[in-house]
Amino acid sequence: MIEQNSKDTSNIQLSLCMIVKNEEKTLGSCLDSVKDIVDEMIILDTGSSDNTIQIAKQFGADIYHFKWCDDFSAARNESIKFAKGIWILWMDADEQFDNSSKEELNSIIKLSRHPMGVNINIRNLSSKNESYGTAYRLFSNHFGIHFKNIIHEQVSYSLKEMKAEIINSNIIIDHFGYDEVQYDQKKKRQRNLPLLQRMIDDNPDDFFPQFVLGQHYSLDKKTQEEAIYHLEKFLNMNSNENKLIASAYTTLADIYFLKNDLYHAKIKVEKSLETAPNQLVAFYQFAKIEFAQKQYQKAVDYLEILLGKINNIRSFKSGNALDTVFTKNHISGFFIKIMMFNLNKEKSFRLIVDLWMTCKGYGEMSQIFYEWNDFERDKFIQIVVGTGYSESHWKILNEISGFLHLMKKDYDRAFSVFQNLFDHNHRNIFTIKSLAGIHAKMGRMDEAAALVKTIS
Repeated sequence: MIEQNSKDTSNIQLSLCMIVKNEEKTLGSCLDSVKDIVDEMIILDTGSSDNTIQIAKQFGADIYHFKWCDDFSAARNESIKFAKGIWILWMDADEQFDNSSKEELNSIIKLSRHPMGVNINIRNLSSKNESYGTAYRLFSNHFGIHFKNIIHEQVSYSLKEMKAEIINSNIIIDHFGYDEVQYDQKKKRQRNLPLLQRMIDDNPDDFFPQFVLGQHYSLDKKTQEEAIYHLEKFLNMNSNENKLIASAYTTLADIYFLKNDLYHAKIKVEKSLETAPNQLVAFYQFAKIEFAQKQYQKAVDYLEILLGKINNIRSFKSGNALDTVFTKNHISGFFIKIMMFNLNKEKSFRLIVDLWMTCKGYGEMSQIFYEWNDFERDKFIQIVVGTGYSESHWKILNEISGFLHLMKKDYDRAFSVFQNLFDHNHRNIFTIKSLAGIHAKMGRMDEAAALVKTIS
């Protein structure tokens, strides 16, 4: 069944092609991000029972229906059959096109050298970090370019077979589907596993299924040995895909680190950097390994390298297919922790105060302490208590300790800290909101409301 909107198809340059099912929570944001850059929207629905189709209609999309057959490539290939544009852009509903990338996209689709595939950066956003990958999300239409693989489908095989021209772009698509806060990752992995195993059965000599199944197994501590098996098998297949090879090594390093096998973890990180010197996650892994081995100066040296790379992230081109960008606060917080407890306490105080002053909310404040355990947080609080009012930044340091009490849900101690700050005229928005929140938590609504009114 086809539900089409009448439109002039004589001047369609760019077609958006999507497959969807029950995407009412995210589809609107996705389509809104591309509505001014695509000439038509092709939506292939595989059985939605929510408002997905109604949302697509609101954006003027052409809607087609497809019976799901456990094959993502079959669905993708069906969707692109209906595209009339010179170019095809494909996306998922949990993605958004980066607004700053639109100018480059408009420049590329003016090119007339076909067939062509355009490598686009996929920025995976979660509550704790960002990871980056690339994919051929933009390609020439009407040349027979098609998808392969029943899962982790891609057009790279087709592009290589026809020796299409390849462009590496700076275009970014933001992907939110790996955020564990918003999406059930366990459910997604359970859905994917049978398809990944079938892909290996169907393509035993293909390196890519071994790589993706190894990555899949690496996400569960119970299947680490399976991950090692498939990733090592991938590495032994001599794919010559350096980005995937670098990623396989860093994934193996993570697994060995979790097993407390620091020797093999370090070897894998070294191999990853040999393969792809320009990456991020390997420097983070080295810092964690050196810290675990009590080589504190080496650990902060690696973190300084990583911070330098993060500061230039917009122009950074990684050699690791699944590189990870931890937030600046995350890495700085790790750096400060090492300095505070092992190298230079006075300098660490200055650093944490400066970092704290740049934070714009609870989320950014929390990022500072991702690498801190409960013992280290309590030790920091004890140090702050011991400094009393003698430290020049005692108010900010106490504010941080109050925040750590809040993170532990120790509201009585948090209240004591923030009330003391308030009584000493430290009445910034964070202190007042924290006090008001604690009053509200304890059922003292009048006191909470009175404090909120003092915020100008």
